[in-house]
Amino acid sequence: MRAARNTGVIVLIAMTIVLTCLPGCNRKDEQRTQRQRGQITIAVSPWPASAAIFVANEKGHFRDEGLDVVLQSHASGHLALDAVLTGKADFATATETPIARAAINGKPLAITATLSTVDRAMLVIARRDRNIKGPDDLKGKKVGVTYGSAAEFFLHIYLTTSSVDPKTVRIVNIAADMIVATLMNGEADAVVTWPPYTDDLQSRLRGNGVVLEEPGLFTLTWNLVVANDLARRDPDVITRVLRAVVRANRFIAERSSEARAITAKNTGIDIREIDGSWKNYNMKASLDQSLILNLEDQARWMLKRKAGSAGRIPNFMDFIYAEGLKAADPDAVKIAGK
Repeated sequence: MRAARNTGVIVLIAMTIVLTCLPGCNRKDEQRTQRQRGQITIAVSPWPASAAIFVANEKGHFRDEGLDVVLQSHASGHLALDAVLTGKADFATATETPIARAAINGKPLAITATLSTVDRAMLVIARRDRNIKGPDDLKGKKVGVTYGSAAEFFLHIYLTTSSVDPKTVRIVNIAADMIVATLMNGEADAVVTWPPYTDDLQSRLRGNGVVLEEPGLFTLTWNLVVANDLARRDPDVITRVLRAVVRANRFIAERSSEARAITAKNTGIDIREIDGSWKNYNMKASLDQSLILNLEDQARWMLKRKAGSAGRIPNFMDFIYAEGLKAADPDAVKIAGK
């Protein structure tokens, strides 16, 4: 009787494991079948750094590669990356910050290319009526930032290089799509964010707005990320996507005015704001050694703050998949050993 009971327990456990795995397994199988048919989902944030994705989709570059692309909009890169890691999208656009955090936590991801490098990507926007004129005035003030985003890392280096102890600032977590409302209704004294939110706030606050920045302090990279599973099973899909992106970058360089119009349409940002900030974006698909260094810097910061579950900096070379970009543009890969 005891042997029969034990056998029954083992069977029940096995069935439970199988049933638990089925949704995830079925989702992966379904995604693979869709990719084989050329159907892919790109989780993308609506800001100018994503211009190559919008242009490639609008001008039919993806279609010319035999791809049926669905763009899935997310308010920030860390949410887009979550969509890939949970099997809800095939590709994601994201900054180094959520990528570094995911790598520290052992998530199976691969960076296929940097889509754009961005100057002045992050700004501190403060309310003048809260007596904020410079970084020292942030002491004791409530500053909103989206945890898990590059804005959080930028705030750290901005305060540190300004000789302001972050512990003297009341830093609070605000969802990206609530940043504007939070500062406008006075629930925060300042926020750290990126376009289009920075443009929207400067327009709304007018004379009551103060922009705090340190030129050259931080250059953001906007990257195209996949799950390791995609790089292993369907590498051709990555190559085709990146060929479309490289072609889109040529279009951006040669027909800037039309590219800006497409970007405005897909982001909802006023074309005048796009025109004014376009010079801050270097839109060229690449994989550069500086990306590795940036990821390592952010990983050190996270581990110091105990943001990750592991105790060491990952080897970020293991998180680079260069073959797709090599096939699309061999000269674009400049990471030693790749």
